[in-house]
Amino acid sequence: MRCLPLIDGVEDAQNEIIFPSHGSSHLERPLPLLILSLYEREGKRTKLGLRDAHSSDETRNGFHFMPSSECAESKKSYTYQQLQKNMAVFATSLRKKLGLNPGDVVAAMLPNCPQFPVVAFGALQAGCVVTPINPIYKELEVTHQVSTTAPKVFVTIPQCYETVVKGLQNAKIDAKIVVIDNPSAPIPEGAIRYSEISESGEADYSLLDKVEKNNDDVAFIPFSSGTTGLPKGVEITYGNLIAAIEIMQNKRNSFPLLTQGDFQDVVPCILPFFHIYGLVVALMGHLAKGCKLISLPKFSAGLYLDVLDKQKPTLLYVVPPIAILLGKHPDVKVEHFERVRNVICGAAPLADSDVHAILEKCKRKLEFNQGFGATETTSLATTTLMDSTILDYSACGVPMASVLLKFVDPLTGNPVPIGEPGELYVKSPTIMKGYHKNEKATKETLTEDGYFKTGDLGYYKPEAGLYITDRIKELIKVKGMQVAPAELESILRSHPAVQDAAVIGIPHEIYGEVPKAFVIRKNGKETSAEELQSFVADRVAVFKKIEEVAFVNDIPKTTTGKILRKDLKKMYA
Repeated sequence: MRCLPLIDGVEDAQNEIIFPSHGSSHLERPLPLLILSLYEREGKRTKLGLRDAHSSDETRNGFHFMPSSECAESKKSYTYQQLQKNMAVFATSLRKKLGLNPGDVVAAMLPNCPQFPVVAFGALQAGCVVTPINPIYKELEVTHQVSTTAPKVFVTIPQCYETVVKGLQNAKIDAKIVVIDNPSAPIPEGAIRYSEISESGEADYSLLDKVEKNNDDVAFIPFSSGTTGLPKGVEITYGNLIAAIEIMQNKRNSFPLLTQGDFQDVVPCILPFFHIYGLVVALMGHLAKGCKLISLPKFSAGLYLDVLDKQKPTLLYVVPPIAILLGKHPDVKVEHFERVRNVICGAAPLADSDVHAILEKCKRKLEFNQGFGATETTSLATTTLMDSTILDYSACGVPMASVLLKFVDPLTGNPVPIGEPGELYVKSPTIMKGYHKNEKATKETLTEDGYFKTGDLGYYKPEAGLYITDRIKELIKVKGMQVAPAELESILRSHPAVQDAAVIGIPHEIYGEVPKAFVIRKNGKETSAEELQSFVADRVAVFKKIEEVAFVNDIPKTTTGKILRKDLKKMYA
């Protein structure tokens, strides 16, 4: 097994930052499940059969019979053996029962649950492409994503079934719908039971072993708002995933420990699996080490604290609102951190004071680590290294292995020296292939020499790491989730009383940012802020709801009609 080369470099005195390899990047042992099979490569091809992994003595004697995942609510669980078998059965069913071919798209609109990796990695094992969808999305949002990806099969839960049906009908997509079911309960007419195509039946390894993929082939199409406009499909390749796995094995940023004997890391999974952070870092990164994942279908403080109390987790992956909760909520006790080694935060900036609140509350040695990444970087870019002296918790750490950072003047596009502020560019083997069916956006976001333009402003201090100070891009970050202003503006303009609208993000103590709308009423039409807020809330996921509405006579725009959001933010201030 040959690993991707890790760059042995140092900080360039001018404008590039290259992270040196810290020790060997080789894996401690073959990885389980799909992740194991990704390494069964010949040249540039990836073989997806799992029969060898299924029968290997090493896997059987390792964590084959240990729990892989358990739902915090329903207590549904799979061992690693069950997970592996169900994945292969699901993959076989996609091909032989549902008639899919390699390259066909499977949509997964699921909350965090033990069935998610069966669906996601089983679909890859069948040679299909997976597009994960937020389970709180509404009809309009589902329509947009399936219009772009055209799935042949759509896997969801009963609560989302009607939304899925309407979204597919709007997009004129004819897809078979699979429902995660309770075998003893009825399911909607026309739906297919998940249990019948994954938890019963046999795997046809003679079929699955023939599936091969190039490293440049697309595996996942999660959606991101990018730097502007509506959400776009991000093409994550097998090469991106293999690079991400190898980078996460670097000893100084590999937080989980390999399951051995009676030891098994326990990880609460509140980061959504449909989000790149949850999919790559929480799910793939920890299945690779044999961890026990406790999935939370939705976040509630009570359920989360109950998991901390009863499951005694060893690693906590959080976003800023949950980090703030851990530091400030009166019900969070020192006992909740009894076995925790590391708290890792990402998705949005977190203040140094919020980190110290956690460290003071836990009253024991605990490492707090932060990182920076994006959907377009397969979640990985920088991290604070284990056992390093952290001078400022507001920093996002140093570049991970094989990652290059560069800062440029956003007006001229010219590189700026290290230490001076500029737009952050990232280059690594984890950078996306491009935006799905959107060549224009791809060319605007990826440079000719392979850098991804993040749309974030920041600077780098050699003694501390990366600082993100602002965003050039338009998207709003609510609880670490992306909200595209253009999407909300389009909905507002569809209201009969709205002439024009613009949306910006405004600061929020807990959520980071929330959307605020500036609205011009149509002549002779009356509407209220409450009516418009309700109008939007009925059509989008709850985290996208508009917090404030201001009625204005004019919205500042350029001569070409582009909204001047900086001017709106000055008006708000």
